[in-house]
Amino acid sequence: MARRWVGLWVAVGGTMACGPSFQTMYENDARFEHCYALEEGTATMQQKSDCWGDWTRNHTYGQTRDRVEYARNRSEALLAVPDRPTDEAMMQAAPGETKSGDTAAAPTPTNAFAPPPKMDSRDGGSVVSTWITDAAVAPAPTIRPPGADCVDECTAAWNMCRQTCGLKCEGCDKNSKSCVSNCMSK
Repeated sequence: MARRWVGLWVAVGGTMACGPSFQTMYENDARFEHCYALEEGTATMQQKSDCWGDWTRNHTYGQTRDRVEYARNRSEALLAVPDRPTDEAMMQAAPGETKSGDTAAAPTPTNAFAPPPKMDSRDGGSVVSTWITDAAVAPAPTIRPPGADCVDECTAAWNMCRQTCGLKCEGCDKNSKSCVSNCMSK
């Protein structure tokens, strides 16, 4: 009985350990909202850029692609404004804008009640995780039980018989049963 409980706790603990924790998700979301709130306030462009850059480097785990791309674009656009103080650079630094030629993973969020977009499969601010390889997700070879090939032949013979028997198909069923029985006795 005790082993069952230990197994249950290991299984529950193992499933809860996969993926980002609630605390991590909360902190990452809160930091994103903090940076987003700076856009509405009186913060300088350097403060906004530093906030987005920090979020991109440290808080992207488990975040959606649109958030990661939005933060990257905002950080880059805000950093470029002092180097090119033109109207074009200022327009690119406006919230929701991207560099020309870039396509966003998803449009800028406009509705708080819309379902979230798909999540990125990697941490957007760090090196790609390699713990899952192609070999880990390759399909397992199909293993068939003993006598399966013989039973397949019986099934094919039964199907052929049923197509030609008309109204008297009891013989097909009888032959099939004996065929399968022979397969299982081998």
